[in-house]
Amino acid sequence: MTEQRATGFVETGVPGLDRVLGGGLSRGGVYIVEGAPGSGKTILGNQICFHRAGAGDSTLYVTLLAESHTRMISHLRGMGFFRADLVRSAIAYTSAFKILESTGLDGLLRSIRDSITQREATFVVLDGLVSIEEFAPSARDFKKFIHEMQTITAMTNCTILLLSSTERAGGFKPEHTMVDGLIELADTVVGVQAQRSIIVRKMRGVRQLVGKHAMEITDAGVKIRPRIETLERGPEGPDRGDLPRMKFNVGGLDFMLHGGLPGGSNTLALGPSGVGKTMLGLQFIAGGAEHDQAGLYVGFYERPGALLEKSRRLGLGLEAAQTRGLVHLRWEPPIEGVLDAVVERVLVEVEQRDIKRLCFDGLHGFRFHAEYPDRTRAVVSALADELARRGVTTLFTLELPELIGSDIVIPIDGVSPIADNILLMRHVEVRAQLHRLISILKLRDSAYEGGIREFQITDRGIVVSDTFESVEQMLTGAAHVVPE
Repeated sequence: MTEQRATGFVETGVPGLDRVLGGGLSRGGVYIVEGAPGSGKTILGNQICFHRAGAGDSTLYVTLLAESHTRMISHLRGMGFFRADLVRSAIAYTSAFKILESTGLDGLLRSIRDSITQREATFVVLDGLVSIEEFAPSARDFKKFIHEMQTITAMTNCTILLLSSTERAGGFKPEHTMVDGLIELADTVVGVQAQRSIIVRKMRGVRQLVGKHAMEITDAGVKIRPRIETLERGPEGPDRGDLPRMKFNVGGLDFMLHGGLPGGSNTLALGPSGVGKTMLGLQFIAGGAEHDQAGLYVGFYERPGALLEKSRRLGLGLEAAQTRGLVHLRWEPPIEGVLDAVVERVLVEVEQRDIKRLCFDGLHGFRFHAEYPDRTRAVVSALADELARRGVTTLFTLELPELIGSDIVIPIDGVSPIADNILLMRHVEVRAQLHRLISILKLRDSAYEGGIREFQITDRGIVVSDTFESVEQMLTGAAHVVPE
């Protein structure tokens, strides 16, 4: 008995798609997949066919005025899901345009029904619904065709996918109300960047993930990246009160934090370029390795090789900890990409490597992957929540636009309220000399030292000094010495 007959869902095998669909396609259902030419409908339909065939189903791929089967298969051979042994043995490709042209919609229906019955097919793709609509004598006849397709699926328990090269710009269509599901594929341009996406407009009997989700087409085939904000949370993780404090192993700073960051919390380290945020993050990861806590550093600007070289100069021991499997360095190039793909890769590594500490160096780097920058706050919130659920203590760094000045402008709106803790790192000029200062603006549910301290970047990393008591208005960037 195949998986399709054993359960109420037909798994598509497309990474991420079943999650968006609410479990998969309903057995015996009729679905429309719409999209402009080039949006990925044919690849998606074939990918599902190959997955179903690999699961033991007999599948049928019917084309109408599409490219020849020889050319289609030639293009598919480069895809990771393609299996030559399944062609003809489990997947039958047939062209039905001449049948449609000579016998009309009734003849096409008879041909499809006969093919399903003869092959005992359980999954069918009909590629070219728009051609059927063009051949229909009237809108009523076209709706009748859709209804008859539903009758066939009810009789044969076969799931049918109808591919249509149309766009929703045409507005509501009556057939949308008749089918069990409506899936829209799009390939749009945002600025100069092309963005593929999928929207499940309708799914009967299930709770799909609504809204737009990123879609990628690679040599492996189609992959869907569900928006992290829409995913349901898993079981609650450990209680924060049961987790140990996470020390930086930066003496003065750990004293200010009363022993370190609360376990399982997330911290936002704010500061201008060059103030030492990356150094702080590396020391946070190195401090965890000294306590046998696996750490992951995710950065957008410095490659792992450069970070290891910095560690060697400062004696942080990251290379030795990396050899022991306690430190992992991930570089995400600040180029075009998919924001949810970055999040997914991070969470997979957190799970696989049992990460306890995470440094996400450069939240502003998210903007290079965010097709809609306004999403950044929601993504950071969902990511921070998921990491906390897994008991991970996280340090996010975010660059402030002004090197020196009285204003603190956070470039991503709404991020600071999400943070459990906030550290502020600033430059200040005193007597023609630049000093670096650090202060704690917020430490949720925990006491801390509120003084402003000077810190230096030495050949052993960051060293925090005593409170800078002899200077006023330090955080304005225009400090002056208090007269004695």
